[in-house]
Amino acid sequence: MTADDTGASTGRDPIFETGPRLALCALLQSAEWVDFATAREMLGVSDSAVSKHSRTLEEAGYLEVRKGSVGRRARTWFRLTAAGQVAIRGHLDWLTGLRSALD
Repeated sequence: MTADDTGASTGRDPIFETGPRLALCALLQSAEWVDFATAREMLGVSDSAVSKHSRTLEEAGYLEVRKGSVGRRARTWFRLTAAGQVAIRGHLDWLTGLRSALD
């Protein structure tokens, strides 16, 4: 595993070995911001699971969380940080290489 100039590791990253974290970051790769409800529905997990996994990714520096409101309702949005983009790409490349090695 190596590190790029943002300090993010490239290659296998154990933080993504929990399915919902990998899925959340894969979802966020192609979007600017994703709201909490959309993330929950796309991942098919509970509110508490989204909260737990997003907190872990935020603490790792991979996820940015924005809180606000729409009308009177509180809302939470997520997006990958630059380090998160590098880390998820590196991990997915590592998985692809692993699969290729096994074929």
